Amino acid sequence: MRISRAKFFIFSSIPLVLLLFWQHQLALEEERQAQLQLQIQELNEAYMNTLNDLTETTQEKESLFNQLHDALERIEQIEQRNKELELILFNQQQTYRTAVAYKGSTMPALSQSCFTEKMYERAWSRLGAHGLKGTGAALVSAEQRYGVNSLILAAIAYIESAGGMSRLAREKNNLFGLGAGGANPYSNAFYFSSKEESINFVANLLSHSYLSRGGRFYCGDNLVAINMRYAADPFWAEKVGQAMAKIARAACPEGR
Repeated sequence: MRISRAKFFIFSSIPLVLLLFWQHQLALEEERQAQLQLQIQELNEAYMNTLNDLTETTQEKESLFNQLHDALERIEQIEQRNKELELILFNQQQTYRTAVAYKGSTMPALSQSCFTEKMYERAWSRLGAHGLKGTGAALVSAEQRYGVNSLILAAIAYIESAGGMSRLAREKNNLFGLGAGGANPYSNAFYFSSKEESINFVANLLSHSYLSRGGRFYCGDNLVAINMRYAADPFWAEKVGQAMAKIARAACPEGR
């Protein structure tokens, strides 16, 4: 009887032991799952942090690249501008030196003086050429548009209009005495709506008719050649050259 009870106790305890074992295993599994979930969460957080860091790094890299690109463009623009300024200074120096050496009459007329509006206005003020004040911008523009050296244009206007004070200059804006021939020079002379129009007309005339090969009055590329068909005075080119020297010195009193 005692053996039977013992067997009964043993056999009846087995399910309980199995249940307890299963509960223990279940608890261990839940604990492992919880740990795994925590690890996954930590890995996700680490991944997101890394992704954010990479995104910020990429954005910083792109920003630095854009800044570098902009800086290189600015450097290139500055270098280009420096080259342009060097060329302008070179042309000014060459024109000045040629003019003050009284070689303006043989200087190629289709050349760049690069004299500025301010330089011409300074010259007119110093020379007392009050009738030519305000023409600096037109002279610079004509050089850029037609290629005729603006100091040559300025010198022709200076001598032909008596510093802008001739009657034709004052009443007809004719700075070059154009058309002033025949029995009644004043009536025959061209009328221009402005001094700027007069300067552009002559620059265009010289460029296409006197200085272009095949032009109607082409004899060469300088004032001496222009003189042959432009003016009756055989010393006209020399006088213009002298005026160039005078204007250049007044425009650049410090020398170049």
